[in-house]
Amino acid sequence: MTDTILAPVMWVVAWIMNLIHKMLAFVGMSDGPGPAWVVAILGLTVVVRLLVLPLYNRQIRSSRQMQILQPEIKKIQKKYKGKRDQVSLRRQQEELQALYRKHGTSQFASCLPMLVQMPILFSLYRVLYAFPAIAEGKRGALGPITKQIATDFENSTVFGAPLSSSFRVAEDAGSAATNVRIVAAVLVLFMSVTMFFTQRQLTMKNMPDSAMDSSNPMFRTQKIMMYGMPVVYLFMGSVFQIGVLVYWVAGNIWNMGQQAWFIRHNPTPGSQAYREREKRLREKRRREGLSGDEIAQLEAEEARKNGGQRVQPLSKERAKKAGIRPGDSLVSPHPADRDADESGEQEEASESAEVRGKDGLTDAERARKRYERRQAERARSRAKQANRKKRAQQNQKKRNF
Repeated sequence: MTDTILAPVMWVVAWIMNLIHKMLAFVGMSDGPGPAWVVAILGLTVVVRLLVLPLYNRQIRSSRQMQILQPEIKKIQKKYKGKRDQVSLRRQQEELQALYRKHGTSQFASCLPMLVQMPILFSLYRVLYAFPAIAEGKRGALGPITKQIATDFENSTVFGAPLSSSFRVAEDAGSAATNVRIVAAVLVLFMSVTMFFTQRQLTMKNMPDSAMDSSNPMFRTQKIMMYGMPVVYLFMGSVFQIGVLVYWVAGNIWNMGQQAWFIRHNPTPGSQAYREREKRLREKRRREGLSGDEIAQLEAEEARKNGGQRVQPLSKERAKKAGIRPGDSLVSPHPADRDADESGEQEEASESAEVRGKDGLTDAERARKRYERRQAERARSRAKQANRKKRAQQNQKKRNF
């Protein structure tokens, strides 16, 4: 049943691996058993990661927007705090959805890359699972994978561990059982460690300070994933074949490097990575000979692009009293760095910065009006039904007389 559902993806995975193997044989690697099949799995990893790169970028942007929106989300949640009636819950959900639409984000966009990659991962598992049966002639060819190719793959190893073997069934590898257990354990451990550091740099380095609060559901979810996913990997790794573990480890290393690059060059405003980037840019501009005013102007323009607000220039005396040194940033903190409930003035400034349409209303106000309009229509409908029922009762009384 599983192979029937995943058959198209398994066919594509088999063709990609075989094509990469043929290209490696063309450039001089062994066409039979050997490291070319290991490199083919690594090549499959690169192909898959490149295909899901647009989804990954969308995931990062969506996650970043969700982090920036946390103060506004907290304001809405505080507004309806303690209200558990259906009307209040519905209005809260409508205002949250309007906020997500306004900023072009979604709660589920961050799951897209994982949802796309999981069928590929399970298909690779089923392909490697089918290799022994194909090599023994118990199963027909799978795409380009014939009996000869499957036999060559079966005889390919990673440090003496066959690619189709796994920790759980290491005994099937005969004399190589010890190698299988050692290699599988090292790969699973490395897979868990890389997963932990990937989640850690995403949670601790690229989240705004205002979002790193135990009351923030997104922060709690990230922490659970940071500590929970590596543990899950430890148990799952004993089931997967060496070839799948190679694919998974290579993917984790790719993700860690890709994420590190993205965080370094495009961090979330208000996060530790953002402050480090601002410091690097400031030092670079000073080395280039820019004055403090020029640096402040550039930082103000960048803050406006990121949704921040520029602080009005201070005189030398006021700057001295405020403890601001020449060349320091004159850009106010990003809204993600402010607590939503810090002061009434900040709330008013945030509300005034909301985008209003031609009707002069924000998305949240427009959603509220739609809700009130529907409620009024329902009240009128109920009143009409009550009047019809009352008239029917009166007519019934007249007929009884």
